[in-house]
Amino acid sequence: MHSDTLTRFIARYWGLAVLLLWGGLALWLGRSTPYGLDEGAARALLLNWSVAGDVVNPIVIFGVPDFRALIFIPLGIYWSGSLIAAKVFTLLVTFAAAALLYRWSRRSLSQEIALIATGLLLIAPLTLAQADALAAGPYLLLMFGLGAWLDNSYRAASRPLGGNYFTQMLLVATTVTLHPAGLAYPAALLWHWYKNPLDTRQQRHMYFGVILAVLFALLLQAGWHGLSWWHNPLEPLAAVMLGSGEEAGAAVTVTGLLVAGLTVLVIALNVRKLMDDFMGATLALALLFGAVAADEAWAMLTSVVILYYGLPQLTVLNESLGPPGYVGKRGGVFALLVIVATWFMTVDRNYYEAVKRGLLSPHDQLIHTLIMEEADKKSLRVASQWPARTMIACKCEVLPLPPAAKDGETLLTYLKGITHIVFDPSAPENRKLGLNIAELGGTLETLSLQPGGVVLKVRR
Repeated sequence: MHSDTLTRFIARYWGLAVLLLWGGLALWLGRSTPYGLDEGAARALLLNWSVAGDVVNPIVIFGVPDFRALIFIPLGIYWSGSLIAAKVFTLLVTFAAAALLYRWSRRSLSQEIALIATGLLLIAPLTLAQADALAAGPYLLLMFGLGAWLDNSYRAASRPLGGNYFTQMLLVATTVTLHPAGLAYPAALLWHWYKNPLDTRQQRHMYFGVILAVLFALLLQAGWHGLSWWHNPLEPLAAVMLGSGEEAGAAVTVTGLLVAGLTVLVIALNVRKLMDDFMGATLALALLFGAVAADEAWAMLTSVVILYYGLPQLTVLNESLGPPGYVGKRGGVFALLVIVATWFMTVDRNYYEAVKRGLLSPHDQLIHTLIMEEADKKSLRVASQWPARTMIACKCEVLPLPPAAKDGETLLTYLKGITHIVFDPSAPENRKLGLNIAELGGTLETLSLQPGGVVLKVRR
């Protein structure tokens, strides 16, 4: 009797226990300082905090944030100004995304693959780093998982233009604003309805709604803030194994090439399986569309494809080469599982030690230098390449970088009222602005020149 009760209790609450244990460890590993945030998430947070706190600040001129601003509404209402609340919320989002992936893979692949792949995903260094930065990766996975679930619900209900339909359209618009990889969800939805329509009328409804939702998001020019276009994909791909924030070098290049080769191999072996499944098609298209702005959120999607579609191929290989018996048919897979899990946890520990030592990314180090140089935050009026991140860190008035002008003197008129400039002159989008600044000579004082950029003080 007691044994049956314990079994039912474990079956019902084991997911909650895993969430509490994993969430507590992830929160302990992460940062408690206002650094390392994703620029898009910082803009969405600031907008919610400003509205909830009835605070007037320049956030409205940063451009339309991505639709994480809608997801963050409870944070603005109940925990305005709390970064810890935002990180706990993002950890919940990450776990929910993993739970949806687990349910999908258990149904589409196998119970064994679902357990192994989801467990590795939750302890992967890139997953924890993305959650700690409030970055787009976990939110993209959540949208993809919810999209697959909603499509199944809509088809099962067979009720045209019902609540599931309009929720899907809202989900499409939200996903598109997060990252170019988000375009994969509406593309997969259109492909799925082209291949498997319920009827011609509902197929037309879906086509019309998806196209309208995508156009609405694109015309609104929401989201896609802080992205580097046509960036070298090997650096974010290396983060799948080495973790976030590794400086470019031979090890990063070699690791990136290995991960890229493994990704191509996994996709080549599973092309039909990927395109026949809604979630699989979404993930494959996300890697294609997201490559134009290859970052760690895109790399996180790559790790999902490798885990959920690579492990089944590895299992088949082990079964074909191994001796008879369970150990022979699974021994190689579980040996690799132990090695990869140990490696992930070692990288996680290194990340924790770097956080405790106060190590920052090059761009965050610039923002930190500005704060340390100027004690009186009330007098600061900063033009920053990362305005939302800078505003959260320094709690001062921050504006976006001015546009490049025809010459330095014209730029000086744009800098009226600005006390400091923080930016990376080596970034392609800042080259013309850097030439303007070079023409100003003694008007600007260089406070700090670092690998991540420069902090300039405007002399009056």
